[in-house]
Amino acid sequence: MSLRDELRGKAGTSPKGYTLLVPPDWGRFVADDAGRDELIGMLRARFLEVHRPDLFAQVRSAVHQQWAQLRQRGAIEIYMPVVPPVEGGTPMSIVTVPWIAQGPFDEDVRHRAGGSPVEALDAGDGALVYRWESEREGSGSTEGVFAREICYVRPFPGTDPQRGILVMASIIHPGIDEAGPALDGFTALADAVASTLVWRFE
Repeated sequence: MSLRDELRGKAGTSPKGYTLLVPPDWGRFVADDAGRDELIGMLRARFLEVHRPDLFAQVRSAVHQQWAQLRQRGAIEIYMPVVPPVEGGTPMSIVTVPWIAQGPFDEDVRHRAGGSPVEALDAGDGALVYRWESEREGSGSTEGVFAREICYVRPFPGTDPQRGILVMASIIHPGIDEAGPALDGFTALADAVASTLVWRFE
């Protein structure tokens, strides 16, 4: 299904797509086989440069697993850093997913936030954006590693929307206390990226 089909709602003011701005060292990948293979191709070249084909096999398996999870969620696109950093890195990715409300939009968002406090914020254009955060700990091979998930839901324009888009940022960290100000910085980056979302109508 195309992006236009995913986002198509009622006739009239329904957007045909969206634009989301990310840092220049990030890449955008459609959550389909072609997008997965594009990312794997980039990773293969990087690991061959550093003579670590053994690590590439592990990463390729992780990418296949991640893409399977994206498909289960009906994801549209994933954004992530792709340029090797000079110092440190940005342990963060952003996924976009269509949102279809089951009932009144506000109530639906708050119910599906899983008990996390939801803020209804001004999106800057007179519309609302719903935002909430959650923390989860990994299990198995990722035990002791944490992820902060920050969700932003933008309803379609109109007085009684039933559709919208979820922008979800995932930040990997060693723990809130251990990460310190860096986690706050990555959270601010997620807020900044989400704030750039603009609907396209053509």
